[in-house]
Amino acid sequence: MSGGRAYSATLAKDLIQVEVDAVLYAVEVARIREIVNPLPLIELPRERPFVVGVSDYREQVVAVVDLRRLFGLPAQKASRRTKWVILETAGMLVGIVVDAVLGVFSSAGTQERDVPVLDGRHRGRGITSAYRHEDRLVFLLDADRLVEPATELHPEEMASLPSEAP
Repeated sequence: MSGGRAYSATLAKDLIQVEVDAVLYAVEVARIREIVNPLPLIELPRERPFVVGVSDYREQVVAVVDLRRLFGLPAQKASRRTKWVILETAGMLVGIVVDAVLGVFSSAGTQERDVPVLDGRHRGRGITSAYRHEDRLVFLLDADRLVEPATELHPEEMASLPSEAP
């Protein structure tokens, strides 16, 4: 019976499939705290337009990164399908905005494929590899790279932050 248990463990659904502008992406389930409908958002002054603001999520303030804007796509008004995926990374929570969450699937038994670097924005997109799932390519996203814009401040942004001094 232990062989059956090992077999079922390899088929565990470890990736969640999301959609951004009709392209399929995946995020590791282990990095996800929760998937929620968009929450009230507070826009703050910032240099990076893809960090759309912060929100109060379960008594924690989380930064929110819009993947459409991060990928260089035009902003889109939230629909019933729009979701926030709350990711745990670097000891903090960050929300990413996706057009839709489509479901979970297993990477086991699916050949992981390398993705070519097409332009200079490749690292910012956080695409690490691709899988074929249900006859479509699904691009695996690195959660740490996706949330970098919300967690790192560049020196030019420091001047625009409010001072804590009275």
